[in-house]
Amino acid sequence: MSAQVKQLILLACCLLLASCAALPALQEITPQENSEVRRRFKEMVALQAECRCCLDGTAHISLKNVVYSGAVSGFLQAMSPSFLKFVGVNPLGQPLAIFTADGSIFRYVSIPEGTVYTGQMDSETFVKYTPEGFIPTLSYYWLIGRLQPGPVQLTRVSRDETMAYWVELDYENGKKALVLFDPDALQIRRHIVFNSAGERILNIHYDGYGPEKCDVPRHIIVTSLRLDSTMEIRLDNLRDEASLSRKDFDYVPPDSFDEVVVE
Repeated sequence: MSAQVKQLILLACCLLLASCAALPALQEITPQENSEVRRRFKEMVALQAECRCCLDGTAHISLKNVVYSGAVSGFLQAMSPSFLKFVGVNPLGQPLAIFTADGSIFRYVSIPEGTVYTGQMDSETFVKYTPEGFIPTLSYYWLIGRLQPGPVQLTRVSRDETMAYWVELDYENGKKALVLFDPDALQIRRHIVFNSAGERILNIHYDGYGPEKCDVPRHIIVTSLRLDSTMEIRLDNLRDEASLSRKDFDYVPPDSFDEVVVE
């Protein structure tokens, strides 16, 4: 597999998903604040069940790491819990690459090469180029600034010097998170994931929310601390009340294309 293809797979992997600034200096809050922020946070979590299941629009994606820097624009579709489809196009609007994933299997089509790369999302190659802490089966939630479904324990609420609130979470998989939470807008602004050793492994910033209830961020910055790479995603032209099905994430390449199974 060429180095360029590996970088494109890395870019695609990060979709399924800020700088490395120091952690904020956190301060204790009053019992009244603690109770109110916890109440609003639980309200946000409950609201997620009413929010859109799908995303359909255009995306501009840029990636920077120690060996690669580049950008691509195209069309992005996503559906809970883990369906993704991205069609990268050239300035003339012609497709260059197509990436699809369903949480277990991914397919990357390099149109100029006439080659299709397929593999399991738990394969050695995919895991190698995926940010540590990212869970492929929950990729939709990482992309749109929501918490993953399933048991989570809220362990502490505090605030930083700007008076912004931070919520500490324990996930059932042993990982912990620190979430910058806006209790007035019921939105997550930043999500920092820690491994079981307490090391930061994933840092995500969310910005550009619209005024509507359940709106998604239009600007996402993801830093994989293990890969020392940063991806910036800008979403635009999102369809209101997008409705997608599993069939929308299928792509059958031409018979003339070569197929390569990624181990």
